[in-house]
Amino acid sequence: METFYLIDFENVHNDGIANIESLTKSDHVHIFSTQNALNIRRDIFWLNGDIKSHLVPVRKQSLDMHLVSYLGHLLGIHGKECAYVIVSKDKDYDNIVNFWKEEGYANIVRKPAIPGKAAAQQKSAQKPTTQAEAAQNVNGKISAGMAYNFSGAERSELNIFMQHGLGAMGYSGKDANKICKYVVAHCNDAFVLREIHNDLRSEFNNYVEVYEDVKTILEKFVASKGKNAKKEAQVRSFFGQHFKKKIYVDRKEEIIEIIVNAQTRQQVNNGLLKLYSDGAIVKHIYQTVQPLLKELPGK
Repeated sequence: METFYLIDFENVHNDGIANIESLTKSDHVHIFSTQNALNIRRDIFWLNGDIKSHLVPVRKQSLDMHLVSYLGHLLGIHGKECAYVIVSKDKDYDNIVNFWKEEGYANIVRKPAIPGKAAAQQKSAQKPTTQAEAAQNVNGKISAGMAYNFSGAERSELNIFMQHGLGAMGYSGKDANKICKYVVAHCNDAFVLREIHNDLRSEFNNYVEVYEDVKTILEKFVASKGKNAKKEAQVRSFFGQHFKKKIYVDRKEEIIEIIVNAQTRQQVNNGLLKLYSDGAIVKHIYQTVQPLLKELPGK
């Protein structure tokens, strides 16, 4: 039986579609959202299924009315031979469900989430059982890790990271430049992997292999960015607790950048010496931040 899922995303968010991977080809998903709730998991649009999103205006009960209207549209087209599921915790939809059941549409219900076995799916995500599942997990990690607007400095950082990665894989400078151009050009796109894939397909005969190499590097890039973000949050918290004098607060961002980006303890010391000509100040900062440097090599 064909089943249509109508998602009130503003109500259930990504928890409501956590089991979307369990759906089959006979399932159809329509996700309704507003500007107030746009953080839909991007990886779901790479699934091999009928998944569509609908952006509706931000007004009182606007999403509810659009969803219910579309439900009527589907009922009129597909009739009583199909099943319909409203995914929402809002019990007001139950009145609509009961109304259509009285009209003879028995296969219509409301559920708080797409049905499925979340625990089993979580286990599958941790240890993929097929090559397709593994690829899907990688796509999801990359899409989630790049789901923000890259600044000019971050685009430059991405370009350098890609250049080094491609060079290590044996790509020529010319090919690496082409690939990096496409990656950087699409890094702020909603469907970044799809756009990169399409450009590589038009440029390289072995685009499938190139695309997989690009994903390998991007996976490492987003993992690195995630680690840096966690480290930066730790450094900012530490700074707020230990450096309250104006002489330090005035150079807060520079000090944090030095600590976050340093690969050795010597780099931290050298960076601080460029900020302050007073060795006593540098010594105080360096000694204070030692707990943040314990994983870095050097003395």
